Amino acid sequence: MNDDYPTCEKTYVTIRLYHNSADPSEVSAALGLEPTDIQRVGESYERRGISRVYRLSGWFLCSNTQVESYDSAKHLDWLLQRLQPRQAALEGLRSQGWRMDIACLWDSHAGHGGPTLSADILRRLAALGVELWFDVYFFGAYDRIRQANQADAIQPNA
Repeated sequence: MNDDYPTCEKTYVTIRLYHNSADPSEVSAALGLEPTDIQRVGESYERRGISRVYRLSGWFLCSNTQVESYDSAKHLDWLLQRLQPRQAALEGLRSQGWRMDIACLWDSHAGHGGPTLSADILRRLAALGVELWFDVYFFGAYDRIRQANQADAIQPNA
């Protein structure tokens, strides 16, 4: 991995499109892109040993396995290169009730720092009309979450 952002432990971005009832294949057809993941309303999934049902359909395209960089801007650039030529299709999906945003995971390597976004990246994001939000973690956060999940898993039922 390129070590070009020393305060970052891990970063990637995901565009997320959600709909109350439509099938994610509609997004693939409209954008001409294959997602990295999908979910269909009504389908079952398991989380922490509990069976659940998706309440929304979802279509996701993630840079996690596509971009080798600690720089969030490089991940956003990869995503924007795919989305900008499809701006009209995104607007069409939005008019059909698809809600969309871009989530940026950013995990600090040493408990400080943060991503930097250039004016160019910000202009390109604004032109798409898609919100961007950050899911920020700090050094050791994954270990603390993992430990908490393990502690929850061994708690006896009350």
